[in-house]
Amino acid sequence: MIQRVLITGVRGFTGRHLAARLRQGAHRQLFGIGTAEDKPAALDGYYACDLADAFRVEQVIDEVRPDVVYHLAGVTSGVNPEQIRAINEGGFAHLCDSLRRSAVRRDRAVRLLTVGSAAELGSRGAARLPVGEDADCYPETPYGRTKYEVTRRAQAESVDGPLEIVVARAFNLVGPGMGTHLAFGRFAAQIAAFRRGETDALRCGNLSSRRDFIDVRDAVDAYIAIARDGRAGELYNISSGRSYEIGDLLRRMIAASGVDVPVFVESAAQRPGDLADIYGDPSKTAAAVGWRATTPIERSLADLLAAVLGEGAAGAAPAAGARIEGPHGGRAPHASHAPHVTQAHVPRTN
Repeated sequence: MIQRVLITGVRGFTGRHLAARLRQGAHRQLFGIGTAEDKPAALDGYYACDLADAFRVEQVIDEVRPDVVYHLAGVTSGVNPEQIRAINEGGFAHLCDSLRRSAVRRDRAVRLLTVGSAAELGSRGAARLPVGEDADCYPETPYGRTKYEVTRRAQAESVDGPLEIVVARAFNLVGPGMGTHLAFGRFAAQIAAFRRGETDALRCGNLSSRRDFIDVRDAVDAYIAIARDGRAGELYNISSGRSYEIGDLLRRMIAASGVDVPVFVESAAQRPGDLADIYGDPSKTAAAVGWRATTPIERSLADLLAAVLGEGAAGAAPAAGARIEGPHGGRAPHASHAPHVTQAHVPRTN
């Protein structure tokens, strides 16, 4: 039987990778929801849809009749808290309501994977490392609070009902196609601008924080495995089990670019709600669905740079799978060859 699969947020960073990965499978029709009008090539069908519009969501679900749904859509920032709530919480509620009705009409359960975030945890929830799925959550940002509410609603859904929901709590994703609203996408864009002579430095905020980074291609493999084999009502970490200092990874990116980019730090102080260190425990996910992160951070950064700088150009970043090396060899630049980091008052870029 042909499986009908729907991806919300299909035009986003993760959605594009997930669509490409699912396209490789046979016996599957692939549909997507996004905010732009034109249809991505990887899809069999595409719908421009605002998830906050309950009527439009009902129309799309009634037409697609999905068997499996990957819910990636949402907003992190850039709008006021009420709009974040309307899109993240309201959109999830509209999607679930429509999927339940569709499942009842077809007399067939619908499988829904919704993607949560480490932002749900807050500093108190991340106080004990590594963070397991059973950690209490104390979100400190509008985005974190809305994502936690979605997780709560998902886990409150009856496991015997027409809608089977599993939750994947993703930590920090990185890789090719990353947007400039995310730190390393912004860093890569600034490195490219410096190489073109369009800027004199890379400007950023605090670099001392440590984060658990997962390659986006590993993450979508996890989503597929969890959607297929995860238990309804359960939460699964998408994490590597270790953290990296952001400043160290930035130095590796600059070394890979072949140019010595000056780095100006506006403020070394952490912003409210920003954690000094966080990493997740992936053992439950490994035991339940057989997934572990396998892509080295060096490859993730290299592929991100290659996508921004353009492979094959003079001085381009290493190709996929290559190690990131400093100008004098090795996996990262030696301290004496590291880019110069200066404390300065510059326009905020993060």
